[in-house]
Amino acid sequence: MQTITLTEENFDKEVKQSAQPVLVSFRCNGELSVPNYKCCKVDVQKSTRLTDRYAVGSMPTIVLFKGGKVTDTIVGSMRTEQLMRILQ
Repeated sequence: MQTITLTEENFDKEVKQSAQPVLVSFRCNGELSVPNYKCCKVDVQKSTRLTDRYAVGSMPTIVLFKGGKVTDTIVGSMRTEQLMRILQ
């Protein structure tokens, strides 16, 4: 599945109204693919309002949403295997 780039304009539709869990990565670049999650990214240099709204101070930061609500925040880089264990 392709990573969706989020903006102020599409954030509510893609994240808040999503029927499936959403993993949002706040970073400057890169792609992320995780089974059973809708994967999205926020370019922190272009979407500063979203970055501020979710208090992102370090990159990368991953914010997990279920039912439109934040369920977890993960700060710092990690290997894919580590992330997969956290998501289980």
